[in-house]
Amino acid sequence: MTDLDLNLVKTFVLLYETRSVTRTAEALFLTQPSASHALRRLRRHFGDELFVRATEGLRPTEAAERMYPRLRQALEVITETVSDEGTFDPSTSRRTFRLSATDLGELILLPAVLAELEARAPHCRIEVTPLDSAAAAEELRRGRADAVICTPRIDAPDIRRDPLFQERYVGLRATDHPRIGDRPELGEYLAERHIAVAAAAGHVDADQVLARLGHPRDIVAHVPHFAVLPELVARTGYLAVVPSRAVRAFTRAAPVRTFTLPFDIPTVEVALHTYRRTLPAPAVEWLRATVTGLLASSH
Repeated sequence: MTDLDLNLVKTFVLLYETRSVTRTAEALFLTQPSASHALRRLRRHFGDELFVRATEGLRPTEAAERMYPRLRQALEVITETVSDEGTFDPSTSRRTFRLSATDLGELILLPAVLAELEARAPHCRIEVTPLDSAAAAEELRRGRADAVICTPRIDAPDIRRDPLFQERYVGLRATDHPRIGDRPELGEYLAERHIAVAAAAGHVDADQVLARLGHPRDIVAHVPHFAVLPELVARTGYLAVVPSRAVRAFTRAAPVRTFTLPFDIPTVEVALHTYRRTLPAPAVEWLRATVTGLLASSH
């Protein structure tokens, strides 16, 4: 460690996150040659290339991939200790929490979380970012999200998963739909056209089941958010698949009704995901305990 100072750790973390010597230099207020020299020092110290040039920028080696989460976490611990953020008092903290969820998660789950924040952490803030289920684990590792709420499992040893509740899916149709009743047959269902929410939201179970059955839906539109579905379904003859917890909000928003899907979709588990740290992060742990306590008990 004699020649690996804190600035080199910062350089490594930024190189990993930006994939660019130029952007790393700008973030550290260094010249590009200085950042390149720091990279050479890192390579000598670890005996590995760490980053190799690729069309998309610098690509981390396997060694860099292994080291990044621990070095980033170590940097966070040092920063929190120096800034006296090693403890967390919700009644006085002014921390901003970053939560990743779908717009459906915002609609159904955020009100309870925000009310608890107002009551117990009145000076804290919360930023909700759109869920990209494929990138969720990396967002947690990089500290871009403190917590992620989603249905897809993030199975990684450095990601903690706290189950919140079980969810099932139902069909959504216009109240006066001329052909689809409360229990349509599979043939009737497949004869209609459909609206689907983008796969990044993680709700792909219906299409996965139908694909295994060899019966894909005729999807006329993919939309990025759930919130637009009630109006789209109400104004057309199109159908959608939605989680049952959204039904009350959707039927209040537009003249739509649910129906029983003519195929079985296993129930899914909505869970909260957080990054496992070697040393505790009191603020994130408070958020994790708060969200799991609220949402698990609301089932």
